[in-house]
Amino acid sequence: MIIRAVEIKEFDFAEYGIYYNMLEDRQNVMHCQTDVFEDHMTCHPLIDTPAHLGFTIGQSAPYTIQSMEKHDHTEEALFSMSEPFIVCFAKSRGALPPQAEDVRAVILRQGDMIVLARNIWHDAGHGMGKAASYYYLASRGMGPAEWIRIDGDPVSVVF
Repeated sequence: MIIRAVEIKEFDFAEYGIYYNMLEDRQNVMHCQTDVFEDHMTCHPLIDTPAHLGFTIGQSAPYTIQSMEKHDHTEEALFSMSEPFIVCFAKSRGALPPQAEDVRAVILRQGDMIVLARNIWHDAGHGMGKAASYYYLASRGMGPAEWIRIDGDPVSVVF
């Protein structure tokens, strides 16, 4: 199975969490501009637990996604440093592993931020044609997350 990553702005993310357009959202983001800087801040705390900041260097897309992780103890926010990146996610079906037919892929660009709800399967982000770095914000678990193999046909992600 081949899936094409779409721009997050063109995707209804509500089933998986919250999407923030940090530059244009006037309802959930406060904006301030002076002669020397521009500032954009969410109106409410980003996730619902105390958080740790993480930094990931993702490999290049296109790629074939093999496994995913999910967290029942925290939401997880992902946002770009500067380069766009692709992230895949899938709804949870309880105790079942992530299902290939549920995998979706979006492109996050500078100013885009998603907050994954608890128990949403997701993989590490991948750069578009080259490696890309991004930040994530989540509450650290008791140990490393368990990555679970996707059930079904292999899922190749293109852009």
